[in-house]
Amino acid sequence: MPNRAVSIYERIKRNGKNSWLRVEIPQRKPTTGGLYLKDDKRGDFYISWYQGAKKRFKKVKFPRLSSAVAAAEGKTWELVHPERVKEEIPDDERLTIAGGVYRYLEQMAGSNFTIKEHRHALEEFKRWTSSTFVEHITRADLLRFKDYLQRTRKNDELTGVWKIIRVNKFYKWAMGKGPGEGLVKTTEFKSVLNRKPKIEVYSKDELEKFFRACNPVQFVLFQLYYKCGLRNKELAHLEWADIDLGRREIDIRRKRLQNGDEKKAWAPKHGSEGVIVFPASLVPLLEDLKKNATCNLVFPTRNRRVNIKLLDQCKLVARRAGLPESKWKIKSFRATFATNRIRNGKYDLATVREQLRHRDLKSIEHYLDYVKNEELIASGKVDSGWDV
Repeated sequence: MPNRAVSIYERIKRNGKNSWLRVEIPQRKPTTGGLYLKDDKRGDFYISWYQGAKKRFKKVKFPRLSSAVAAAEGKTWELVHPERVKEEIPDDERLTIAGGVYRYLEQMAGSNFTIKEHRHALEEFKRWTSSTFVEHITRADLLRFKDYLQRTRKNDELTGVWKIIRVNKFYKWAMGKGPGEGLVKTTEFKSVLNRKPKIEVYSKDELEKFFRACNPVQFVLFQLYYKCGLRNKELAHLEWADIDLGRREIDIRRKRLQNGDEKKAWAPKHGSEGVIVFPASLVPLLEDLKKNATCNLVFPTRNRRVNIKLLDQCKLVARRAGLPESKWKIKSFRATFATNRIRNGKYDLATVREQLRHRDLKSIEHYLDYVKNEELIASGKVDSGWDV
């Protein structure tokens, strides 16, 4: 049986000469499997392994023990599954972007959502760039990539900034750079990252026109968006088992659901699980819809699969109602829910936060600012009291 062991060594100097000291992997955190901060020391680490009868020896790019451990585990995986290795590092030790992305994602710790966001940004950059090796990535490349995302891909500025920050983080890992040594710095985009999102809400007249143009199923669908503040994918993945009609509650949670003929894993955005309530007016609508249900999903496609085109239905209804399609977005129903509850004094800020399942009150400040500006104009305060 081939030798698949990978060892970690640290280069240290004794009496002016280099020595190689084998490193024992310290105890790991029981939750994430990462190293404790006190054990994640800096140094000059190498990993070694046998490839056939030949011993290979490679310096770890980032001088931390945690990186050495990740590299050793990645190489062990490659030795066990050679048929699944996507990209080899060339003999000259220059790391290709394709191979680097693959290894970076393999060793990345964090939530599934974080890894998914990094994978998306890096795969998009890999397709866009003409460079082959990580060392050829420049600051100008990242800024041009951001411009491409905004002009061609129609990403907003905030999304573009986050994507180049993720690419920059990958570059620092691959090139062994420390804090502040990347191609760009987060502080450069402070004004964008701290900018509050633009709020777009629907007026009473607009909502009445929109709902009159809905068919019965669409009416229930968009009433849930408007009166529960649900996100698009939360409603797309909603199952009848998630709805308690007696308690008038909807349970938004991580789960596995039946999607056509297969099982699908799904989790809410940023792990924002929680139980929300809905008004009594929706109970008979949901009861009637449930009587005709043909599968576990509340709003499935004809093939009983998750419907990923609910936004298309929103645009279709807006067109039918004679409303501008560009203004009608699922996210704006959520903003309309939040501002309606605050404006009418029905929910306090803490309750709005809980129902929207945001992590803190800062996440809903922009809704409060929107309502305050409305009140300043409606009260006449903004128009009165001027000296000139």
